[in-house]
Amino acid sequence: MVTDEKIYNAALIRYRLGYVLVWLGVLVWAPFIVLRIMGEQPSMSLYLPLHLLGVMGGSRLRAFARREMGMPSPKKSRLQMLGHGLIWAGILVWAPYYYLKAVAGSQVDVMDYLPYHLIGVLGGVLLLAINAFLSKKT
Repeated sequence: MVTDEKIYNAALIRYRLGYVLVWLGVLVWAPFIVLRIMGEQPSMSLYLPLHLLGVMGGSRLRAFARREMGMPSPKKSRLQMLGHGLIWAGILVWAPYYYLKAVAGSQVDVMDYLPYHLIGVLGGVLLLAINAFLSKKT
């Protein structure tokens, strides 16, 4: 028999699985980076879909589970909004890369864009972590 407690536990498992998927989506780049360091030229066509599936799928799974558990949406502080803005800026760094590569047909190196992506995304995540730490303190 399905009870509210079982539904809540299933949603909590999905919420935690969302975190695991996000981290797997990030860590999928470890072999790519190691191969680049070794001088290889690995294709992004294998790594990028796995990265996007993990990160986007995990974040969506967390959002659905949060809604299913009845958790209120977190209040947006200025630090949190800035963190999300940095993450979006880090993601949008890829727009000119894909335009130049796919539309213009130019030879573009991924390493020209990756540092800006990482600075935006990791900087935004750092601001979100600081915000979470400060909000738990009060």
